Formats: sequence, C-alpha cells, structure tokens
Amino acid sequence: MIKLLTDIVLSVAGFQLMLLAIVLLIQKSKNRLNRNLLVAFLLTKAFLMFRWFVFRFEILTYKEFIYTYHISKSAFFLLAPLLYFYIRSLCYKDFKFRKFDLLHLVLFLLIVGFNIISVKMSLAGIENIWYKIFDNHHYQIFWTLNLIQILCYIIAMLRTVYIYQTKIKDIYSSIEKINLNWLVMLLMLISLHWLFVTSRAILVLLNITTGDLIQIIDLYSITIFLVFTTILVFKGMAQLKIFTGIKDKPKYAELKLPEPEIQKHVNQLTQYMSTEKPYLIPSLTIEDVSQKLSIPTWQLSQVINSTFKQNFFNFINRYRIEEVKQQLKKKSSSKKTILEILYEAGFNSKSTFNQVFKKHTGMTPSEFKRMNLS
Repeated sequence: MIKLLTDIVLSVAGFQLMLLAIVLLIQKSKNRLNRNLLVAFLLTKAFLMFRWFVFRFEILTYKEFIYTYHISKSAFFLLAPLLYFYIRSLCYKDFKFRKFDLLHLVLFLLIVGFNIISVKMSLAGIENIWYKIFDNHHYQIFWTLNLIQILCYIIAMLRTVYIYQTKIKDIYSSIEKINLNWLVMLLMLISLHWLFVTSRAILVLLNITTGDLIQIIDLYSITIFLVFTTILVFKGMAQLKIFTGIKDKPKYAELKLPEPEIQKHVNQLTQYMSTEKPYLIPSLTIEDVSQKLSIPTWQLSQVINSTFKQNFFNFINRYRIEEVKQQLKKKSSSKKTILEILYEAGFNSKSTFNQVFKKHTGMTPSEFKRMNLS
C-alpha cells in the first residue's frame, strides 16, 4: 500500500513540476535569467522523475537502454548547482554567469564520462579495475558523491543568503519584505529532505530494507521536496514583483577616505538627519540619502560604518527610536497608540520596532511609556 502511494506521489510530483515550469515560462518576468534558472531546476527534477517512471514500469528496459539509464542518472548532479545559481540570481540583481562558473559542471561531466566508459567496458566484456569499481561499487560511489555535493551546496546557499541579509542592512532602513527569511526556512526544509535521502542510502548500503521502511522514507522525502518546490516557485515570483535583489560590492568599496573628507561627510549627514528628518520615510534607502547629499553611496556607507560603527539599517532606526521616545514622553501623545506612533516615526513593522526598541532602551515600548507618564 505504501509503495503504491509512493509511486502515485512521485508521478503526481513529476507532473506538478512540469506544470509549474510551464506556468513560469508563460508569465512575464523582469529577470529572465532568474526565471530560466528556476525552470531549468524544475524541469531537471521532472525529467528525473519521468526517468524513474519509464524504468520503474519497464516502458524502457535496463538491458536495452543501459546507456540511457546511466547517462540520464547523471542529471542528479545538476540539481544542486541550478538551485544555487537561482538563489544567487534572487539575491543579486547584477548576477550573471562567469567563466569560473563552468567549474560547477565538472562533477556532472565526470559522472557522465565515468558512466559511458564503464558501460562500454561492461558490454565489451573488458574486466579491469575500472570495470570492477563500476560493477561492484557504482551505487555507493554515485550516491555518496551526490549526497556530499548536495550538502556542500546547501552550505553555500545558506552562506549566500546570510551575506545578502547582512548587505541589505547597509542599503535599506526597512527590510521586513526583502530579508528572505522564507528562503532560509526553505533551505532548512531541503536540508531535512537531504537527511531523509541520506538515511535511505545508508539503510540500503547496510542492507536494511525489510518492511516498508524504505518506502516510508521515500514518501516523506518526495512530499517534502514537493512542498519545497511549490513554495519556492510562488514565493520566488512574488519576491521579484516587490524586489529584484541588490548589487554586488561596488567597484570602489575597498578604498579608504581621508579623515578630513570623512568628517565633512559626517557633518553633512548629521545636519541633514536633524533638520530634514528623512528617517520618517519608511522606504528610505542609502541611495536616497546619497542623492540628497551628493555623496557617492559607497562613501556614505563607509562613513556610517567607520564613524558610527553601524550599518545603515541600525543608523536610521536609532533616529526613529529617538523620535518614538520623544513622542512617548509627551503628554499630548498619550491618546495615541504605540502603533500609531511607530508608524509616524518611519517604522512599518511592529515586530521590528519592538526588537529595535528593546535593544536600544532595555525595555518594551509599553514599559517606557508607563515609566515616563508616571
């Protein structure tokens, strides 16, 4: 029963992945490279499920299509690189392929070459060390390499998102809609999928295949992957509608400004903040301030980081917190709710406001209000 259910879920998953890929291709996208990478990832997985289907139900037989069987299996080594490049294209608006990126295909091409040569030797009856490795340990070598590759890419993807989440705080004063926390949760989900697949491989290697244990693991792992891809498609497309990523490190970001110039920029910035109060604008970015002060963005970022020891996000929100504190101290503002005050001060998220307020004052907004009014 469980085996039949697993077969059904795998078949449905394959068709759903193809359907999601078609939907993506039909829709217009601001970032075609981003969309095409996601489509390639979905179609590659759908192809592998289609491959499983035709060999599982002997539409194609292993003996007659031995080359097709082994060469097509190599596509497993394309999934992780495609997902990695998709996430990079989601994080960076100026993402494009470089010659160095071709190295990500090396393992895939080696596996293809290994399979072709080994099958040729097998059909020709050549029994050397190469053939014996293929004949006796092909399963172990293939899946061990694949699982190690996936783990390395999961780490690389988490690192990419972490770097992105750090960089956006140097550019934006409000990050709730662009912090990609949903992507971190999805990467945790795909890590769980990896654990299921790894557990299955270990059980097969140890010849522990009794009962329905393997089928149950297969069912859970494919269900997790199906949930992962569905959320990835819809959240990824929604993200592109509100945000197209950040630019990579500016060309002159490593240059250090002379001290007199830093001090000049500090004076300009502090005067502008106190007189114009730009922090009251919820969508304020460092580029907005840069244009108003006619200071290059990379210089302004360097001034905030070096002089104030803060990123742009914390720098602006410090002013917003001071604005909220002043409002909470006023008796005339006692009729206003804290929610009204935080929105007037430039915050657009209650959770972010509470977190930042507690960090700066050591108490909640309600505690601060009660203390000052009393």
